Amino acid sequence: MNLKLSQLNDEIEISLEESHSVMTVAQVKREILELNEKHHLAGEWYTVDRVKWEPCALSMVVQYFEDQEDDMYEDWSEQALKQISNETIQQIQTLLNEAFKGSSVNDVWKYDITIEIDVFPK
Repeated sequence: MNLKLSQLNDEIEISLEESHSVMTVAQVKREILELNEKHHLAGEWYTVDRVKWEPCALSMVVQYFEDQEDDMYEDWSEQALKQISNETIQQIQTLLNEAFKGSSVNDVWKYDITIEIDVFPK
């Protein structure tokens, strides 16, 4: 499903794929219509959903063990994971939560719906 830029509410946040910034529809329209910017016509634009990233101790430990397994014996990661108690995972989780508390890396966005740029410079 594609949305058209001209039909979106001015406060909706959008982003150009593979860019590192988010703009409102109003900002993009202004750059196109008032500043005669044409670079918005290239690339894929999307609405964005702002989400909170939170570290996950269990998935980090599992990933680490899997990464190490190539240099170990078969099923090493499963055996290593059995050595880590739920209490230990919770302690790691507490440390990660504290380390990232209030950090800007927790505030991220994900691309949602494709936008067709149907507003053009005059």
